[in-house]
Amino acid sequence: MSNHPRFDRRRHQPPPDSGGRLFDPPITPDPTDPAIAIDHLVDNNKLLRTAFDTQVGDLKLWELVAATRREILTVATEYTSSYRDVSRPSNTAEWIAAPIIMGGHQPDLFHPGVWLKNFAIDAYARRLGGTAINLIVDTDYCRTTSVGVPVGTPDSAQLEYVPFDQSSQPIAWEERGVEDLECFRSFGRRASDLLTPLVPDAILRRWWPLAVERLNESHRIGLAIAQARHQLEERYGLETIEIPVSELMRLPTVMVFMAWLLARSRELHSAYNAALGRYRRRHRQRGRTRPMPDLVEKIDDTAEGPWFEVPWWIWSEDDLQRRRVFANTSTPGVLILSDMETLRVELPISLDTPPSKWVDALSRMEEHALRLRPRAIMTTLIARLLVADVFVHGIGGSAYDEITDDIVHSLTGCQPPRHAVVSGTLRLPLETQFPELSKRRPLAELAEVHRTLRDLEFHPECHLEPLSGQPEAVRDLITEKRRWIDTSPTATLARRRCHEIRATNTRLAYYTQSVRQQLLDRVGPLAASIRAEKILQTRDFPWCFFPENQLQEFLLLEMD
Repeated sequence: MSNHPRFDRRRHQPPPDSGGRLFDPPITPDPTDPAIAIDHLVDNNKLLRTAFDTQVGDLKLWELVAATRREILTVATEYTSSYRDVSRPSNTAEWIAAPIIMGGHQPDLFHPGVWLKNFAIDAYARRLGGTAINLIVDTDYCRTTSVGVPVGTPDSAQLEYVPFDQSSQPIAWEERGVEDLECFRSFGRRASDLLTPLVPDAILRRWWPLAVERLNESHRIGLAIAQARHQLEERYGLETIEIPVSELMRLPTVMVFMAWLLARSRELHSAYNAALGRYRRRHRQRGRTRPMPDLVEKIDDTAEGPWFEVPWWIWSEDDLQRRRVFANTSTPGVLILSDMETLRVELPISLDTPPSKWVDALSRMEEHALRLRPRAIMTTLIARLLVADVFVHGIGGSAYDEITDDIVHSLTGCQPPRHAVVSGTLRLPLETQFPELSKRRPLAELAEVHRTLRDLEFHPECHLEPLSGQPEAVRDLITEKRRWIDTSPTATLARRRCHEIRATNTRLAYYTQSVRQQLLDRVGPLAASIRAEKILQTRDFPWCFFPENQLQEFLLLEMD
């Protein structure tokens, strides 16, 4: 048997055309190949789970999975019901046993291709009679509080960055409250006013008041945006439930799994770096920081032994800046976590201590306003291993799950469940306002201008009036050039022939100055049009910059 899992070598690219969507597997099974279906993927993953016999504390891994699913369904339902209606099945046992389809993303203003995942997990879950859960990754950084809005015309568009809150140091979304309430409240109006010349009916103006309303209740920018988006999804008929990653990490079963991993910090450290190394070799990446840096090992001046970096973040209520986490297990029965600067905590966590102590210790950290949060790979590892029958990735997350698979296999000996991939491309509907855009090709026009300028340099006579209409001096120059062109480039004449042709071209250039200037005058506007086109044709504009009817066609077509 191979020492490593059979990696999923699917390679995905975003659909090139606006309105294009990628579902792998498809929402509706392919009649030519029924095995390519969400049903088959779920059945295969359930079969893989039957082999989850690794001991985690006092439970087998498959037992911990069952307990985690019960907890997350309950807590996610309670969280979602705080701001929208939720229908909870009457038969709890069937609810827990039914498939769970999960996705997730940061609570920012993401593009429609990301939003498509939420509709896909709902469609998958409906087909399977299961539950769709969306993870709000509020443990990631809120790096910016402004959004690039396209302004101007299709010929001269540029981005104007409009803030929805006052900027501050990057901190996790779960800690990010509002700094400037009026700025947040007015964002929808200000951004819509700028966007109107290009997209007059964007959904942003009508939707943003929901985000303002949710901010008054949640007091967190990320949750306000996520909950308002989820309320809109309810209007579109989605039956998903949601849970922030910060809440997921507070579940006792998840704490047990986290503590088990941390108690094996040396093994986790080694497995993580080995998985990165194998990923780099498979993809021929030479840099030691790609796709992410190795975890490091540190030796301090005390007798505590080596410190192994683990893939978590740590911060405190007094200092919200995320810091790397180092673990030390040299003292029997004790796990020491530190950022190697100011934070240090000793926990009664080891493979020899009971899991109840693990949960108590991690709970006390939360009570003392110390946050221990997983990095991206660990977040999806926990979601895929403990909860989801199928986790739905975008294209980027899917690529890095090779690393996750490798880590899972190294630590548990189990083959991890396979994931699905969903993405899409939607571009602003500018041709509705500007139908002439469909005929414009500024890049091709600029290339033609450059070809003509080059031709002017080497063949200026081709851009002059017929020979008979030219001044005698021009006719003489053209005749002389033709004579030199017709001259055989012998060894003795080759250099002089080349020199004379070039000299004639230079003299003829005087008579093509007006043609050259006309071409040069076109370069600037065409270059501006190309820059504008590049800005306007991106697939990365927030979903709320689009008209509602365009969004519904893109998002709901598969929901019939």
